[in-house]
Amino acid sequence: MLALAVLLAAAMPAAATVESPAPDHVSLTVYRDPTRGRQQAMNLQWLGGFALITETRTIHLPAGDALLRFEGVSDGIIPASAIVTGLPGGTIEKNRDAKLLSPAALIDGTLGREVTIRRTNRKTGKVREEQATIVAGPANGVVLKTESGIETLGCAGLAERPRYDGVPAGLSAKPVLSVLTRSPHAADVTVSLSYLAGGFDWSASYVANLAPDGRSLDLFAWLTLADGNAQAYSSADLQAVAGRVSRRNIREIAGQAGRLQLRCYPLGTTTSDLPTIEPYHRDEEAADDIVVTGARRFAPMALMAPAPPPPPPPPPEDLGDLKLYRVPETVDVAPNGQRQVALLVQHRVAFEKLYRIRLFSWMAMQGVPATIVLRMRNEEKQGLGIPLPAGTTALYAPRQDARLLLGLGTIGDTAKGERTLLTAGVSRQILAEQSARGADRHITVTNASPFPVPVEVAIGIAQETNYGNASAPLERIDGLQTWRVTVPANGSAGLDYRIGD
Repeated sequence: MLALAVLLAAAMPAAATVESPAPDHVSLTVYRDPTRGRQQAMNLQWLGGFALITETRTIHLPAGDALLRFEGVSDGIIPASAIVTGLPGGTIEKNRDAKLLSPAALIDGTLGREVTIRRTNRKTGKVREEQATIVAGPANGVVLKTESGIETLGCAGLAERPRYDGVPAGLSAKPVLSVLTRSPHAADVTVSLSYLAGGFDWSASYVANLAPDGRSLDLFAWLTLADGNAQAYSSADLQAVAGRVSRRNIREIAGQAGRLQLRCYPLGTTTSDLPTIEPYHRDEEAADDIVVTGARRFAPMALMAPAPPPPPPPPPEDLGDLKLYRVPETVDVAPNGQRQVALLVQHRVAFEKLYRIRLFSWMAMQGVPATIVLRMRNEEKQGLGIPLPAGTTALYAPRQDARLLLGLGTIGDTAKGERTLLTAGVSRQILAEQSARGADRHITVTNASPFPVPVEVAIGIAQETNYGNASAPLERIDGLQTWRVTVPANGSAGLDYRIGD
């Protein structure tokens, strides 16, 4: 029986390999990094968000078993999340090919084989080539065996680099997801490949422009997409999700050969404990020489475009308890870069201007200036009424032919019906001080401006309860006990309260 099984296995035809070099269309749904603060810039070298990527590909399937190679998937693909639909025979097996073409991977795949070392004299420019066998590498340096003996690459004092007769088997210039399928007949099919990938993030940046009469503002927001992967996406559908999803970190599969490091050893130690590897004789009919070079790219931070904002995108959609924002036009996403698109546009948004001061109940404080804020209620009758994702804010006011910046700040995720604040600077004309004697506290707010101003004095921290014997009513605003008062022009107002009651 065993012999018969072996004969049957040997008689079975091998699976045909079908290459899919690139998708026909891509859709990106990007989720934010929940650990990044609202004021923290996105770092392309370390992006903690992720994306759901859906690719549409047209492939020709032969009858029988076929190994489909989906080239150009994202670097950060999570293979366990990959779903392929549209295959007549379904998916039998899937695998992420981690062997990516790189200088280190070429060294790793050429151990024991001959390469050509090209050396250039820096003074004369004379070029000399010789054959060498790679006997160690790529970690901790590359060791060569030449006619002169054992040496390390990059330590001869000359400009030198290896040249290869071909690409070692198994290396790919692009990340590849392999899928094994079995089709009952040959056919041209359109398949959908969906998977999760790390190395993405997005943020919102709000630009608010005060109306000339100072009674309303126009609110515009950019969606900044950050992609830390090496793949480009042309004419992609783009969606962004606001909110926090339940997530556990899954270790991604990285390339098997790491970064190439060249090290020079002290004299007399280059032959210590080196393994003996028999040379691999080159095939005289191998492919042309291949030289791989690389450079690390740093993408600049995307800046707010000075051009007029584009037309408003559609309103966000409910995605369970999350919010989904769709970009109405397709977007070209560059690798290792950032891209800005319009997120929302709201005109004539009403607001309440006031001055906020923060005091701590356990200490005396003097000369505390007020922060000027514009408080908006997220309601349709106030000019809003749409969910606002967390992000940074910039407030401008018109002055003749220019706009002046009044303040920078942040806002959190704001649902419909909630209140949010825009920061408009700090006023030294509205000051507060607090005296402390035992458990007794006294607050004085002074107004040096020629008009009365509304002031909110927030006291203590969110965990503290109501204070006793307050000489004026206190209400809880944004989680803090707050004294609301209108301070007269060139006047003052006071509050007495006790702590510990």
